[in-house]
Amino acid sequence: MEPRKTTVSVSYNGRNIDDRLAGFLSSFSYSDIASGESDQLSLVINDRERKWIREWFPKKGDSIQASIVLDNWERSGETRTLNCGSFGVDDFSFSGSPIELELGAVALPAASGFKETKRSRTYEKTTLENIGKEVAGRAGIALYYEAPEIPIEKTEQSEEDDCTFYNKIVKLYGFAMKIYKNKIVVFSEATYEKRDPVATLTESDIVPGWRWNSTLVRTYTGARYEYTNHDKNKTFLVNAGSGSRILKITDPAGSLEEARRITLAKLNDANKNDTTMSVTIAGTERKIVATDCVRISGLGNLDGKYYVEKVNWSIGKGCCQDLELRKVYQRIINAKAKAVSAAEKSEVETKTSIELPVVSEQDGETEAPKVVKGGRYTLTVTKKGYYTAAEALAGKAEGGHPTGTRRPGTYIIFNISQGMLNLTTKESVPGSWINPD
Repeated sequence: MEPRKTTVSVSYNGRNIDDRLAGFLSSFSYSDIASGESDQLSLVINDRERKWIREWFPKKGDSIQASIVLDNWERSGETRTLNCGSFGVDDFSFSGSPIELELGAVALPAASGFKETKRSRTYEKTTLENIGKEVAGRAGIALYYEAPEIPIEKTEQSEEDDCTFYNKIVKLYGFAMKIYKNKIVVFSEATYEKRDPVATLTESDIVPGWRWNSTLVRTYTGARYEYTNHDKNKTFLVNAGSGSRILKITDPAGSLEEARRITLAKLNDANKNDTTMSVTIAGTERKIVATDCVRISGLGNLDGKYYVEKVNWSIGKGCCQDLELRKVYQRIINAKAKAVSAAEKSEVETKTSIELPVVSEQDGETEAPKVVKGGRYTLTVTKKGYYTAAEALAGKAEGGHPTGTRRPGTYIIFNISQGMLNLTTKESVPGSWINPD
């Protein structure tokens, strides 16, 4: 069998330039990213004949189409092609001597304002797909929508570019967005996670230096959503999952179904990266692309099915693929949701607070009941709220945990630890930790 060989084929502004690159292309890198970022391309070209620095001088916005050509893949004479897509030059630099050109390009319509022009507008009584069509139309590209119909009563684009805005709302409703072949692609990661693995990787397939990580930071066992829509005089309440690590969500929603979808989307998005792995495969043994699934085998408790978040192809002196993986976990798909009138919710909270004993932190207060779980605590000054009691005691947040503010008012004592108090406005929902001293 003939030896495997990997080369690249490049078109520049619609013209094939393989002959220009032959013997001059020092390295080629292609980053295939599942969602959230644009695919990227980088070429390093030896310009010893000084063509690129003169008559072939590039311009920002020039178009590049590239393919990775795989010869003798499974048998002699067989050729496979991986189409990397279309890119716009957004960065280039020269260095020397000898003179080298580094061309950087992204999978965006570089000549449009898709990622540059800030705009403000309101979208009402529409769908996620229709907003995508409008955004794609302004960018001069197509929309490939591979998700269910999502009705949207109202959403605001406030001084945001179209790329950032649309990616944000696509993610809010539990989907992913990718720019590929001059199209905006909207798809469900949950659907792709169910697909069969395209390859099984064992330790012998992987270059030494791989990394595996599992974390609890910013992962949750459940979520609680609460938002009052004043236009409808309704408060939407959603509970998903259970346990002690609860994600609080307050994003606006126009309906109870919208609130439920947002809750599950945010909870699953927070949890999906709890277990990750980075591996390198040498020699292009397998054709793996972002959004594929692979199986890790032979590494004990690390084994399992993984979703491919990113593939970086590096072609120069040899060829390798760097894979960024996350373990596929069981998504939370059920949630309890209800809508109550704003007046009804206020009445319930008032009755609950009246039944609780009052605790005050005012100096000189001698008749205040003992500070106990379930009691009431009155703040007379603003306090900083922390994620854990230890952080409140230290006066410093750690591990990227959020902080908040507890303003003067009366709260329910949800918990007490290390002399710190967890204050909440709802009896069954944990709040922020404060230092009462």
